[in-house]
Amino acid sequence: MAKPKGKYIHRIAKGYVGVPELQERLGKSATTIWKMTLDGRLPKPFKDGKRNVWDALEIDRWIKNRKFLR
Repeated sequence: MAKPKGKYIHRIAKGYVGVPELQERLGKSATTIWKMTLDGRLPKPFKDGKRNVWDALEIDRWIKNRKFLR
């Protein structure tokens, strides 16, 4: 997994990730991430101010579960 860029580290430390972090973790485009969210294939985000973010632990569990199912 690629290490997050400097400006993203504080968000990960807070326990949530945004679209740029998900793009790095999943290797998907922002459009695909939103389609997966709307289709229910990705956990739902929540608001942090004006931004939509995902719980980092929930995303980690989701990734591990998908690897297990392969």
